[in-house]
Amino acid sequence: MRHDAWRREAASYPLRGELMPRYSDVDVWQHLNNTALISLQGEAVQHGLRSAFGPNAWRDSQPVLGCVANATDFLAEAYYPEPLAWGARVVGADARGVRIATALFQHEQCVGLHEASFLGWAEGHAVGLGEAQLSELRAAGIAGTEALEPAFAPEGVATAPDLGHFPWHRTVGVRFGDSDARRLASDTWLARCAEQMRVAFLNHVYGPQRHVRGGMMVAHVSLHWQRRTMPGTEWELGCGVAHMGERSLAVRGAMFEAGQCVATCESVMVAIDRETRRSAKITDEARALLDPYRMRPGSAGLTS
Repeated sequence: MRHDAWRREAASYPLRGELMPRYSDVDVWQHLNNTALISLQGEAVQHGLRSAFGPNAWRDSQPVLGCVANATDFLAEAYYPEPLAWGARVVGADARGVRIATALFQHEQCVGLHEASFLGWAEGHAVGLGEAQLSELRAAGIAGTEALEPAFAPEGVATAPDLGHFPWHRTVGVRFGDSDARRLASDTWLARCAEQMRVAFLNHVYGPQRHVRGGMMVAHVSLHWQRRTMPGTEWELGCGVAHMGERSLAVRGAMFEAGQCVATCESVMVAIDRETRRSAKITDEARALLDPYRMRPGSAGLTS
């Protein structure tokens, strides 16, 4: 997304508004937390959904409308308490879902890009869209809907990995507030879970040698739902190093409930110098600690 010039221009988004960040959105580095920014992008996505499906789509649309995948590029740090301008655009629809692009701006600078794909969900599985939903999309003039039939078979859903594909495991509790208005595990919970996973994983990897890590800045997060239901009381997490370059690191993970894969995630982090805030090389000491957690090609979607 970051290479698409149109996404960085506020004028590219027909839907626009302003959001006020909260103090609780600030992290220990005193800028807006990555998961908070994903949630703010999600608020802009909801404006796109309502423009396409009507004002009550989030409340009673059938089958239940839910995100199947989303990706976020972080372009610059954003700060409290200055407002954020948002833009949203319904890009189109196909068998992979209804695509909505959003962006956040602060002081007229684009600080983040986001795209989410939505499908209908029933009994935990993506099931396409209903006849009424397709009619609403066509009435709104959404490109690609004329080629879709009601209850079409979704495409592009990746094969779910096994917990054993990942070298590091952890169990987390699920809270009451981690469900959304349709009683599904929420997108914010998935983003927060992915964040906690990568932080706990890296803390485990480095342990008392945390000083060799240096600074790390999250550049990209992608989240994919495999199954969406009302969550139980706990999830199992699996995580590992998917890729390690000269200056960047990709951490891949998955969430499981009762042995079934619920979702997958990947976070790309760039090593930085804490003083200059510029990119830096990953140290040899850090590589030596990360190497035992590299994932094998062919596991959890890795091709090389």
